[in-house]
Amino acid sequence: MKKLCDREILKNENSAVSALVKREQVQKFESEQFLNKTFNGSLPQFITSFMSDKKLSKAEADELKKMIDSYKG
Repeated sequence: MKKLCDREILKNENSAVSALVKREQVQKFESEQFLNKTFNGSLPQFITSFMSDKKLSKAEADELKKMIDSYKG
């Protein structure tokens, strides 16, 4: 726990431990690490692998397309 406090991930005040990093930040970091380690950083390779035996409804596909379009530069 001391190491996490030293890295400013946790805070320990009077034996009350609290997180300084939001859950979303941790999930984003872990997701990026997984993507880099497993798929060499390739989001298309990850999606292809993940979707290999799944089908999307039209609504799900439309929602994903909107999400992808919102991140285009």
